[in-house]
Amino acid sequence: MMIVLVTGVSAAGKSAVSRHLAAHGQQAVSLDGHAGLCDWVDERDRSVPWPSDPDRAWLARHRWVWRADVLDRLIAGAAAGAGEAAVLFLCGRADNAYALRDRFDAVVLLAVDGEVAAQRLDAPERGNPFGRMGDSRAAILDNLDADQRELRGWADAVVDARRPLADVAEEILAATAMLALRRRAA
Repeated sequence: MMIVLVTGVSAAGKSAVSRHLAAHGQQAVSLDGHAGLCDWVDERDRSVPWPSDPDRAWLARHRWVWRADVLDRLIAGAAAGAGEAAVLFLCGRADNAYALRDRFDAVVLLAVDGEVAAQRLDAPERGNPFGRMGDSRAAILDNLDADQRELRGWADAVVDARRPLADVAEEILAATAMLALRRRAA
């Protein structure tokens, strides 16, 4: 099974891509919605409650992380029920994703610009409250370019996520097929 992380900044469309891929027969998981996986932690990696109105000082002192043991169980469970040629798309972002990079066979970055990110953060149908609470919206937009540069540094493919969702999903599938061919040739 090939494990593909589809990542990007907040409002890049990770959850929407996950839903689209799953609706079209792909095995895809939105990581923000996976029970027990995501957590806000302090400087000592202790879980902390998510405030309803985080300011910049709080955001600077805390990180959104994935619990490695939960991620490993998620991947193992998916692999147990899939064939050799199967792909599992894990869609999300966490501050410790790079440290967990060895769990993924490929990383696809969904890239957006500030205008699109702002529109998506403001969309009433957006399910994730991050970007609407306290200073989180300003922090996302202020750090957008730097965050995307960092993600580009370790992504295997970059997809322009400003385009329509179906086009973005098709490009992810094409990039995954190309990366799988490279993997088999190596």
